[in-house]
Amino acid sequence: MRPCPSIVPRAAVPALVCASLVLGGCVPNLTSPDAGDSGTTDWVGPVNGWPTSAPPADLQGEGYAVGQVMPDFRLMDQHGDEVALWQFYGSVVVIDISTMWCGPCIALAKEVTETWHDYQDQGFMYLTLLPEDDQGQVPDQADLQRWASDHEIEAPVLSDGIGRSYELAPDAAYPRVYILDRSMRVAVDRVNPVSDAVIRATIEDLL
Repeated sequence: MRPCPSIVPRAAVPALVCASLVLGGCVPNLTSPDAGDSGTTDWVGPVNGWPTSAPPADLQGEGYAVGQVMPDFRLMDQHGDEVALWQFYGSVVVIDISTMWCGPCIALAKEVTETWHDYQDQGFMYLTLLPEDDQGQVPDQADLQRWASDHEIEAPVLSDGIGRSYELAPDAAYPRVYILDRSMRVAVDRVNPVSDAVIRATIEDLL
C-alpha cells in the first residue's frame, strides 16, 4: 500500500480525506472494480436509476489528458447508489468537480439541470463530483441530497470518497470541468472560463 498522496487541495484538508484514501489503499480504481486494470475483462454495471450502456470489452483507462480514455470510477450518488463513469459510454459526459464551500461552484450548480435537460435526449450526462462538504470533509449522502436539493440538480451528484478529484484537479482550482466524448476520451480537460455558456458550446460540438 502506498502512502497517501502528497498533493492536497488546501492547506487544511481534513484527516478524514486522507483516511478515506488509506481505507481504499490510496490507489484509486482505474477501471471497473469488476475488471482488471487492463479493462479487458467483463465490465459489470452498477445497479442504479441512471442510463447504462456497457463499454466495449477492450476499453482501457489511459489518463486525464486530452485524447486519453478517462479511467472508470465508482462513487455514491445522492440516492445512495453506486454510479460508474463508464456506464455512460456512448454519451457526451461533463464532469464538474466542485466543492460545497466554493462560491463559483455554487453559481455553476444552478445551471446543471437546465443544461442536462436541454441535451439529455441527444446522449448527454452531467456528473457533479464533490470531494468536500462545507467543512472540508468527504460528503455523505445527506450532503449530496442537500446539494442536489439546494440547486435543484436532477443529474447524478457523487461523493468522491476515493479522492479522484484531487487527481483531476491537483491545483484545487474549483470548479474544474472536464468534458468527455462518446468514447470516454477527454475532449476538454479544463473548461476555461468555467461558465455554462462555454460548457454548452463544447457539448454542442461533440454531440
